[in-house]
Amino acid sequence: MRDLGQQKKFGNLRRTSKIKIILRVLVFLVIIVGVFYFAKLRFNPSGEGGSSTILREAPRGLTPVEVDGSVDDLGGVDLTTQQATFEDVRYDGQAKATATRSFGGGTYILSVEATLPDPVNVPYQVWLVGGGKAVPVDYMNGSKTAWSLTLRSTDKYSQYDGIWITLERTKDNLPEEHVMEGSF
Repeated sequence: MRDLGQQKKFGNLRRTSKIKIILRVLVFLVIIVGVFYFAKLRFNPSGEGGSSTILREAPRGLTPVEVDGSVDDLGGVDLTTQQATFEDVRYDGQAKATATRSFGGGTYILSVEATLPDPVNVPYQVWLVGGGKAVPVDYMNGSKTAWSLTLRSTDKYSQYDGIWITLERTKDNLPEEHVMEGSF
């Protein structure tokens, strides 16, 4: 009798069947990954990117359409815009700042740009002042001597006429070292 296990023919069959199984598993995994990839592209569950809006140039020769009634009928809101004038109260005229605010229709927009000395690990904070109280707005962003703050929110600040920029050594709701003081 011969030992069939010793023959190369059957050893190759085992190895060939293992390779076929591995190839089938790899093909199956590639198909699954492909399905997930195309499903993500199609449905985009994260909600990021993928806008279907395409901008094109308008056709030439269009004529404007006249609107009956006044502009108020269109639902626009008139915003009140004011500029603040600042006084340097700490750095003997080295600090400069400008602030602009616009409000109306329930919206408040504040923009502050300042050239201030580097505070070295201490943040600058903007405050709105009026009616005997000071309200912290937010900390300024920037570095070295360029600092700024931009705020867009619902209108809860338009009744404040004053504005301060302070150095804040502790993060609390109390103004500390005044740098700039101004009013709208």
